[in-house]
Amino acid sequence: MDCSKSDRDPNEGLRLELHRLVDNYCDRHQNEPEGEDEEWIVLQELEDGINEALLNTVDLNYQNDSQDSSPLLPEVQQELRSRLRRSPVISLEDQDFKSWDPRESFSDRVLRFFQRLLGYLLQKWRALLAWLRRAVAAGMRALCCAVEAVWSVFQDFCSFTAQALGFTIQA
Repeated sequence: MDCSKSDRDPNEGLRLELHRLVDNYCDRHQNEPEGEDEEWIVLQELEDGINEALLNTVDLNYQNDSQDSSPLLPEVQQELRSRLRRSPVISLEDQDFKSWDPRESFSDRVLRFFQRLLGYLLQKWRALLAWLRRAVAAGMRALCCAVEAVWSVFQDFCSFTAQALGFTIQA
């Protein structure tokens, strides 16, 4: 997804990219896949594409909202990516491909897996947002403590300097 600030709203670009990814997913299911492995690969590609589109849009929104229009630091991007990798929270691999109900149509199965993927992605992104809120809160607490420590030293310095100057002037 290539979307710059001058082209259009990043969120609109995200919406278009998500539609493109779903269209591509549906196009690949015009005919039943050759095997169960192919279905799994198509789902993994869709998951990766959605995560990448979402991460790119996070970066673009951050650039639009930040004072200096700078992209996310590479370390931050890497941390976000690592937290979105297929995690054991819930896994599409839990589906037993061998135990599919033979009466279930191919399109019903595709829809079921697609819905499961969306639920899985929502859970991962909800967990990422919760982690980010905790990290920011902890970072802000640490920053506040650092500023308070500096403030305390500066207040002591100002008080000491005022007293020292007072003594010097009186002498």
